[in-house]
Amino acid sequence: MSRPIPQRRRPGQLNRIRIGVLTALCAALAAHMYAWYYLDWRSIGKFSFSGLASVMVGHVNTAAVFCLVLVLSLLFVGRLFCGWLCKLSAFQDYTEAIYRWIGFRPKLLHTRARMVRLFMFVPYFLPVLYTWREVGLTTAYVNLGKVEPWTGDLPQTLLGTVFYFATVTFGLTALFGRRAFCRLVCPFALFFQLFERIPWIPRITQAGRCIGCDVCDQTCPMGISVENEILRQGKVTDPECIRCMICVDVCPVKALKYTNAPARPAQQPDLAPTFRESAFPVWADAILATLAVIGGVWITMPPYTGFYVFLGASWGLIVGVGAVAMVAGVAAIPALKRTA
Repeated sequence: MSRPIPQRRRPGQLNRIRIGVLTALCAALAAHMYAWYYLDWRSIGKFSFSGLASVMVGHVNTAAVFCLVLVLSLLFVGRLFCGWLCKLSAFQDYTEAIYRWIGFRPKLLHTRARMVRLFMFVPYFLPVLYTWREVGLTTAYVNLGKVEPWTGDLPQTLLGTVFYFATVTFGLTALFGRRAFCRLVCPFALFFQLFERIPWIPRITQAGRCIGCDVCDQTCPMGISVENEILRQGKVTDPECIRCMICVDVCPVKALKYTNAPARPAQQPDLAPTFRESAFPVWADAILATLAVIGGVWITMPPYTGFYVFLGASWGLIVGVGAVAMVAGVAAIPALKRTA
């Protein structure tokens, strides 16, 4: 006799631990900034992805060390950082919690416009190209505290910073669903995916028989078809997996585990793979992608670079949704007149 299919479950203890880790991270970053600006403790500088650019121009600061450690972690645990240690991961989880509290559950929408993440690297590394051209590596240094935490690639006021994160969390999540920033804007997600081909990194793997309840698919914040991958190959190999382990947490029969152990024999090896299909027609995706690029270029014109491109691209996507709705509304007018 088959097991009853449970209703959608909310993440449990494992997810609460993850949220606790993210909250502690945010508290530590806030304490670090307070110590820097108010207590004058300036031996440790900025923890930021800008460290990738620092490494490329020979700057060894805290950001550079942070990025080197992050890359090292990708070699051994995959994208665990994205699910457990990224501050924007925390902000998006807080956004979801607030939306659930007010009864708003935006639908997770995929779009081909996610490919604009490739473009995000261009303005981010403009300072690198400028340095290479003008001075080469003559500016190289070793000083962990050289770059202050609140630097020019973030808004310089508290209100501006709140607006920045509200845009890339509340705005995008409301329109595109969970983890919209990770799925559509963050270019480092594409960089991290290069490490997903490493055979020894741990993955979400089948530890028991899958009953096909679809709970893991419903709760995956990245919109991965976890059930399909588990049934078809015994493990999740989708490079979008951020190891948040929500699927492990909600599985009613505890059939999933985060491990680098060999996968069990697939239950349905002949099952066709499920692909992420866009919720929009091609013309709408083209509008979204175009406006995201325009927004990224506009806001990253000198003197702005770095994380400002994320804000510009987010604005572009938000405006793009309005533009798509407007075009669709205009296109629907003749049909409405015919039925009137």
